Amino acid sequence: MNWTPPSPRWDTLAGRVLDTFFAAVTQALPGYARPFTLFGSAPIQLCLDEDFASADVDLMVMEDGETLRRIAVESGTACTGIQRYGVQICPPQLFRPTPHYLQRAHVETRHGLQIIVPHLRDVLVAKLHRSRGEDQQGLVPKDRRAYQRVRELCAGHPTLHEVLEDLVACEPSFRPLPDGAVNAFRLNAHDMLEELYGHQLDLQRDIFTPAANAARHPDAAGMENTTRLLNELAKEG
Repeated sequence: MNWTPPSPRWDTLAGRVLDTFFAAVTQALPGYARPFTLFGSAPIQLCLDEDFASADVDLMVMEDGETLRRIAVESGTACTGIQRYGVQICPPQLFRPTPHYLQRAHVETRHGLQIIVPHLRDVLVAKLHRSRGEDQQGLVPKDRRAYQRVRELCAGHPTLHEVLEDLVACEPSFRPLPDGAVNAFRLNAHDMLEELYGHQLDLQRDIFTPAANAARHPDAAGMENTTRLLNELAKEG
């Protein structure tokens, strides 16, 4: 089962900061054609809860980072020591959603710029890549609150089935790291499933087997079998 979050509201705190920044980009760089992708907590504030905010508004860009950071500072919209809440220009490696996130993202034009607001499923998945402290136990509180608030305002979405479906799409992120370092994504996914869904993650059953099935049968029948398996796992959870 899928769900469509509400469209973003630009009269929120994040929306007003972003609109000021986008207007400044258009003025400084007429004809700028590269997209901006929101992530972090800003999409939750824009689409669901105007009071849900973190210290900054994360914007992923593919290039021109230094130029855009300068525009943010000059327009008074940058997240700095003087102004705590503002835009933070981030490189693409900091936003790691499901591989197919663009297929369900909300896309619109603001001030002549292309703005991508990922589906909240992808916003939440990306949070699982957060690095962990040496003695960390469980999800960090702000990520737990993000999951809880989205589920509270979206009638229980993402459901366990939807979460497992997205995690299967991220199967490479569950593999052991080449350098033997701690796999933060795997640990965060384990804690998220246990704390929020009461589901004990079994990597072979929940992730590797469904992913291998989908890879062997990339057709309607194969996807149907994978969906059925995920539904069964969600019922067991």
